[in-house]
Amino acid sequence: MDSIPKNEILTFHQDTLVGIRKEYDLDIPGRMDESINVLIDWLKKQEHFIKKDFDRDYLERLIIFGKGSVERTKTNLDRSCTLRSLLPNLYKSIDFKRDYKDSNILIDGVMPKLTEDHYRTYVLRNVGKRFDNGFTNYFRFAIALAEYLQRYDYCKGFIIVVDYRETNILELIKSLDMVEMNQAFNIITKGFGMRVKGIHILSHSKSVETVVSMLKQIFSKKIGERIQVHNNVESLHKFVDKDILPPELGGNEKSLVEIHDKWINVLSSKEFQEYYQTIKQAVTNENYRPTDKFNEEYMGTAGTFRTLSLD
Repeated sequence: MDSIPKNEILTFHQDTLVGIRKEYDLDIPGRMDESINVLIDWLKKQEHFIKKDFDRDYLERLIIFGKGSVERTKTNLDRSCTLRSLLPNLYKSIDFKRDYKDSNILIDGVMPKLTEDHYRTYVLRNVGKRFDNGFTNYFRFAIALAEYLQRYDYCKGFIIVVDYRETNILELIKSLDMVEMNQAFNIITKGFGMRVKGIHILSHSKSVETVVSMLKQIFSKKIGERIQVHNNVESLHKFVDKDILPPELGGNEKSLVEIHDKWINVLSSKEFQEYYQTIKQAVTNENYRPTDKFNEEYMGTAGTFRTLSLD
């Protein structure tokens, strides 16, 4: 990849490509190509992979999400293909414009601008009082969004901002399916290998500590220690620049509603849907993987929360 292609919703700094490569010692001419070639050779030998012909730009982004490590990238790619096989319900195709947008309870999106150090910011506003339909379609949307980012973005990782100020936290807690939530977050963080720099939660309710406790059961200890609760947007602005945030969070970007609608349209487009159907075929055939290796890595993934562990 000589340059990052322009994107209809995401923007990049002029030095994003070189700057991130340099941080991972991949800025030397030919070094990235060497890493990609190693990954391609490895893919050819993986009998349990149904799809082995990923394009070079896609593999480069995988390596970047893997912090420049080819070995880590191998693990992430194996996990993402395996989890597509194990958890097809979360990859089920839905009409985002009808089945997700119209709920008007969850308003989210990845913000267009990168931070100065090349992190992307994801914002979610939850304004729900009741959650009778659960969160399955939200997780399906989030996974489709992650697939898009895996294909088109170029960043070091993500900052997550969740606004619970208008949420009925007690109803939220009662409605959360811990197994499903764990599966979805494992796809995103351990399958795609997306780094989480910080999780910032806005809430006035003491009950939010229960949500934090639930999240710490799901995320690794390292990510769990990066969860912070804020009582106001001024506190949040100490960690996330106002120019990146929407006005709903005291920022200077476009409104989250506008960005959310844009993402709905992008992920509903013919171009992305065709790609999404193709990438969903990148699964594994476990008949060709050593049984002990499968049990070691994935036992319990589709089962109970108590047995779910990918580390």
